[in-house]
Order: sequence, then C-alpha cells, then structure tokens
Amino acid sequence: MQSIFAKNGSETPEPVKAEVTGSVPSWLQGTLLRNGPGLFSVGSCEYNHWFDGMSLIHSFTFRNGEMTYRSKFLKSHTYNRNIKADKIVVSEFGTMIYPDPCTNIFSRAFTHLRNIISNFTDNNLINIIRYGQDYYATSEINYMNQIDPGTLETIGRVSPHMRMTVLRF
Repeated sequence: MQSIFAKNGSETPEPVKAEVTGSVPSWLQGTLLRNGPGLFSVGSCEYNHWFDGMSLIHSFTFRNGEMTYRSKFLKSHTYNRNIKADKIVVSEFGTMIYPDPCTNIFSRAFTHLRNIISNFTDNNLINIIRYGQDYYATSEINYMNQIDPGTLETIGRVSPHMRMTVLRF
C-alpha cells in the first residue's frame, strides 16, 4: 500500500557518482549529511503524519570537482521492531498504535500501558549533529542515534542523560 504522504524512499548503500550539469568547484571538499523521513509505510500500515516516516540519512560527498551520493535508513530500535513485525508497532508523533481490540480488557490495558511506558520512539529524523568527532541523528525525543558519517551505519542509541554513553546494538 502506498502512503498518502510520499513514495517510500530506498537505500543507496554504496556511493553513486552524480551526473553534474555545469561544474562543482574544485575547492569544494567534504561531506554534507541530511536527514528526513524516508519510509512512510511498513507492511500494510501507513503513517498518519509527514513527521512519522522512518529516518533516511543522505550523504553528499564532494571531492575533486565530483559528487557522490549514498543513503541508508537509520537502523534505530523503532525501525528494527517495525521491519521485524512487518507493520508499525511503535507510536510516532501523529501515528498512535493501539492495543488489539480482540484481546480481553486486561491484555488491552497492559498493552496500552506498555506502549506508553516502553514504546518511546527513537526514530531520529530531524537533524544530524556533530559532538566532538561523533555524529548523531537527532530529533525532539529522549534518544539520539550515533551514526558513522562515512558509511551511514547506525552505531547505537544514546541517551543525553547518560553522559553520551553509546548503547551498542
């Protein structure tokens, strides 16, 4: 099922040389990292808000008058859980996940409480920040995800309250 918001993005894990119209200045050297929503449906489930899509990180590298591009989904706990379940199982900004109505009242209550307490998303799809030599995908939630700026691999989830200690996957 295709989302009403946008077409699902895809990963480009290996650098692809861009076709340049005009020229890239030879003095322009370095990498620009961008972050934003890229996966708007999982299985047959769709997100209800533009800010809910799973994070897709983009890398634009400029060297010697050429540019290469690559992209990868942020492999957050949220992303991994959704992909494993083949549906959206973690609530986001505008997409709430509700208990299964076919279960009894106690199971529904427990599921709802578990979702509130332990299902905080770590889908950091807003920005990339640099802290020392480390790079993090960030948003307005309780966690950040450290990424490798060269490969775009997700290194681990970090809580700012834990003095930037990386939780390795």
